[in-house]
Amino acid sequence: MENITTRPDLASLNLLQLQVLMKTWGLPAFRAKQVLDWRNKGILDVSLMKNLAEPVKTALEANLNTQPLKLVTKQKSEDGTRKYLFALQRQNQSTKHIESVLIPDESRGTVCISSQAGCVLDCPFCHTGTQKFEGNLTAAEIVAQVLAVKHDLLTDPMDQGLHPMVTHIVYMGMGEPLANELAVFESLDLLMDESYFHLSRRRITLSTSGLVPQIVRLGDHAPVNLAISLHSAINHDRDTLVPINQKHDLSSLRQTLNDYPLAKKRHITLEYVMLKGINDRAEDLLALSKFVNPERERVNLIRFNTYPGSAYEGSSTDTVNAFAKGLISKGIRATVRRSRGDDIMAACGQLKTAKQGIA
Repeated sequence: MENITTRPDLASLNLLQLQVLMKTWGLPAFRAKQVLDWRNKGILDVSLMKNLAEPVKTALEANLNTQPLKLVTKQKSEDGTRKYLFALQRQNQSTKHIESVLIPDESRGTVCISSQAGCVLDCPFCHTGTQKFEGNLTAAEIVAQVLAVKHDLLTDPMDQGLHPMVTHIVYMGMGEPLANELAVFESLDLLMDESYFHLSRRRITLSTSGLVPQIVRLGDHAPVNLAISLHSAINHDRDTLVPINQKHDLSSLRQTLNDYPLAKKRHITLEYVMLKGINDRAEDLLALSKFVNPERERVNLIRFNTYPGSAYEGSSTDTVNAFAKGLISKGIRATVRRSRGDDIMAACGQLKTAKQGIA
């Protein structure tokens, strides 16, 4: 994990840690809660924390990193989705950029966060996978994405009819979360900390391509909702679509999913991007139906979101619907994911910063 400086990050401190720091600075411990009340609303700019005494503001700015991210651009989709481009505020390093997405609907506001700048994996159908890997994010940079979205909702409220707040988090942005295990685990602890976001693990979903040892450790550390980027249940095809399969094949993944601890009435989601002539054939349906454990898993079929230069083509609507019906006929829960934000390149598999002339 890359460090910005040796100074602590305001975005990654819990209440007890900040109380200790306040005492070392000769300030009352109760000031820590005041600071975190502002931070938890999404405000990291100390100058905007209106009820703080000047000595507290001075101490914060002198001793902490308070701004891990800088908003570069924000785009709004016709469906209400918002995509954010952030620059990492790292000292003495070339600027790196990441993207995050807010996906609102009537009942929830979901933030899709990134865990890496670029991605270490090379899944050929994923736009992010075509970007050069530039490094892991720190826990502060991960949770600061959520704080930035919360701050944006304070200054630019959601359109009427859409949920006005952040209620759910998905690790489905740029990068493979479990390839940045330590920082991601720390960020999960912060999201669930009662002095921070205090989110239930039922409101957090982590998507992984199938890093088997890390999935086991995730289940031991913080068994949040799990989503697997499956995309094929045939080993030689998945070796190409999801290259990590060459190291952790379907048999080892199958055993790991059987053992993953699930909350009551929860299921593991198997994500399956539908690619014309690649994984939408009769043999693909048969292999997937044999792989799925219907008691513990459901399948989320995803329409392929195209991008410039892609060598892949999405399956037709009729093929996707027939594939879903085929799974359902075999007693498997299957849904077709509604595409959100594709008009601003914010949909599944479309996040990438290099094409914007900044990376």
